[in-house]
Amino acid sequence: MASNKKLVTVLILVLVGIAVVLSYENLSNGANSSSARPSNVTVGSLAPNYGFFLENGSEANLSAYRGHPVVLWFVATWCSSCAQGNQAINSSYQFFKRRGIRIVELELYKDLGYSGPSITNFVSSYAPDAYSNGTVIPAYAEYNMTAKYDPQGYLDIYYLISGNGTVLYINGSPESTLGQLEQAINASAE
Repeated sequence: MASNKKLVTVLILVLVGIAVVLSYENLSNGANSSSARPSNVTVGSLAPNYGFFLENGSEANLSAYRGHPVVLWFVATWCSSCAQGNQAINSSYQFFKRRGIRIVELELYKDLGYSGPSITNFVSSYAPDAYSNGTVIPAYAEYNMTAKYDPQGYLDIYYLISGNGTVLYINGSPESTLGQLEQAINASAE
């Protein structure tokens, strides 16, 4: 019985991962198909500077990271592919740390209406090393930020943003696309 539950859980995780990858397939390598694009935030555009709340309750915004590349990653804390993405980032957090890249992991506004752990508990559980050294910064997206960057409520979407605020790369599911994100980061540093 326990092995059947594990099998069902694995199958659900695989299906969610496939769905996320397929929804973003036109976004990989910086492509921006209007039918697949999750918002009007596009590669080459200036990233909108909306506010968000840090885990300590203080308000911040994207301009606080000007001068340094940042990854804005929109997640739901009940999302299994988001948990797997945290584990993948935790495995390679040194890559981001060496390049001075912070990953601001933003819980979508009110967790898209579903119940999950706090963003801090979520990040510290699945990416403890990346969290403890400050590579991943847990935060809460305000409504306007969620509506601008993720109006369709997709799970697990991220934006690589340059130090001057330009969107360099958009994709989803870091667990499946981490290699592509690392390539985009390396290409942006050249």
